[in-house]
Amino acid sequence: AGVDKEILTFRGPAKVYESQDDAVEAILGGKVVAGDVVVIRYEGPKGGPGMQEMLYPTTYLKSMGLGKACALITDGRFSGGTSGLSIGHASPEAANGGLIALVQDGDMIAIDIP
Repeated sequence: AGVDKEILTFRGPAKVYESQDDAVEAILGGKVVAGDVVVIRYEGPKGGPGMQEMLYPTTYLKSMGLGKACALITDGRFSGGTSGLSIGHASPEAANGGLIALVQDGDMIAIDIP
């Protein structure tokens, strides 16, 4: 999966979710809006457990018209079907005390892909 050139740089407030299910509920419930950076943690090998694939959140972001208007960061994994600005495999994962565990709602996150 590739990232469109117009979203190689992105800046927005974090919306933090402790699971893929919580993130999906928020996306479908309209709690995620254009400009947000969705952070899904505790989905890595230890926290998941088993490192779940994050296809549902990216699919729902796209279906809600937010595929190019939001970013997603997770310690989970993605498949080749993922679209949008999606950063996965954050390591160390939240369950191992990685930095993703420290992110709070509203923290400004800047992404710059060279």
